[in-house]
Amino acid sequence: MAQEVANKFIENVCYHLVRNMNVMSVEQHFKETIEMQRDSAQSQIDFWDRLMMNMLYFTENEQVWEHEFLKMLEKKEWLMPTVLEEELLMHQMRIRQQVAEQMDAAKELFHKQYETAGMTEEDIVYDYAYSSAGHSMRIDLLTVLVSTPEQSKILFNADPQETIRIINGYIAYHIDSIINKTKLI
Repeated sequence: MAQEVANKFIENVCYHLVRNMNVMSVEQHFKETIEMQRDSAQSQIDFWDRLMMNMLYFTENEQVWEHEFLKMLEKKEWLMPTVLEEELLMHQMRIRQQVAEQMDAAKELFHKQYETAGMTEEDIVYDYAYSSAGHSMRIDLLTVLVSTPEQSKILFNADPQETIRIINGYIAYHIDSIINKTKLI
């Protein structure tokens, strides 16, 4: 029962985050961001690498987000919004540094993927948009939860792992719905 209540709460918060989202604005934002990456790249492969490096950054951030969120659920205590912001910024700086240090090895793996998986620019652009939007929604969701601790404490009654699984499902559902309505290439 507690999980069902938590799931409904998560559903409502996620819906609240995307309900007024303008798909055309999202599309325009991504087109501009992608074009900036393309303009600063020295080749098509360099452009793809830049998007893939950003996806690596978003993936690393997702793991940190999940870890920090799980800690709060298990302790049954929300961080203060300013403390959370500082924590996330600290992790983001560390991740940027790690990603920069891994760049050469990562690019080598990416180049193999481009060949063996037959990846296209469209695949990479849409994966980038999906990763970026998912990252933003995770941060926004966590910000809402810690900014409304009284309402959000309802999540403390549910299973932490299942709660995160449900959240990831709703994020994937909403991001998929939004990104699939865009035309980025």
